[in-house]
Amino acid sequence: MTRPLHILISAGPTREPIDRVRFLSNYSTGLMGSCLATEAIRRGHRVTLVSGPMSFPPPRRARIVWVEQASQMQAALRQRLPKADVLIMAAAVCDFEPIRLMAGKLPRQGKLSLALKATPDIVANLPRRPGQLVVGFALETNRPVERALAKLKRKHLDLIVGQHLNGTGTPFGKQRVKAFLLDASGVATLLGRISKTVLARAILDKIEGLWYGQQKTRGQRRLQKA
Repeated sequence: MTRPLHILISAGPTREPIDRVRFLSNYSTGLMGSCLATEAIRRGHRVTLVSGPMSFPPPRRARIVWVEQASQMQAALRQRLPKADVLIMAAAVCDFEPIRLMAGKLPRQGKLSLALKATPDIVANLPRRPGQLVVGFALETNRPVERALAKLKRKHLDLIVGQHLNGTGTPFGKQRVKAFLLDASGVATLLGRISKTVLARAILDKIEGLWYGQQKTRGQRRLQKA
């Protein structure tokens, strides 16, 4: 009998403050992370959801950890990852943050220069223990499979969910996405344009196949050694 997994999911956007009332962010709504959490719970897994501000309610049976900035998401994931079997990094982390937080509220003026720096590369710098599965996402415009494979190797992922941004509409919110799955062997599974509910099922199918498959392989190795 297979045991349920503890799945840690990041979701939503992050916000990086410019001053006390303005911030940098992106169009992410958190729907992909919510769909993943809902599907994982439906299958009997335990879910911890670390999320930035979401436009959709998370499933009730998930344990929710609310964050806002990329650094807060990194700290929350670092604290909880050691006890998780799987990490799904579905959050759309804001790539840049202001070098300096402006005091108060910036006055409106004709021209303004804003100096930015990169936010932490969260998934690439999280500590991992042997046997954990880490799943990333890649939104690409050109050569999506090639770029996703490079990202998978660079960040030492077990699986990456690729999405092709081809200029026909936003990939955020209740929109169908052109997606594919790419595992560490380099095999790509093209899914076509599908809803995020269906994509969540495909991702969980692949995760369960990888997890329970490696458990079976380990059991066979122990039997051979005995």
